Amino acid sequence: MAAVVGFVVGIFLATLRHFSHDHPDFTPTALVEHFVPHLIVTVTACALLFALAAASHNRFMRKR
Repeated sequence: MAAVVGFVVGIFLATLRHFSHDHPDFTPTALVEHFVPHLIVTVTACALLFALAAASHNRFMRKR
């Protein structure tokens, strides 16, 4: 579940970052080529980070 939440957060962050800066000379194809790699990296990183945090939390709670 944490990885899915991280996935959604990653989509949100990548989209927010994409719209936060200007793209004046980009064609629609160039915009896709610019956005998709950033989206993939951000979604992957967020999903892994959230999954790692959940695994660490579960391990910590089992030891208590």
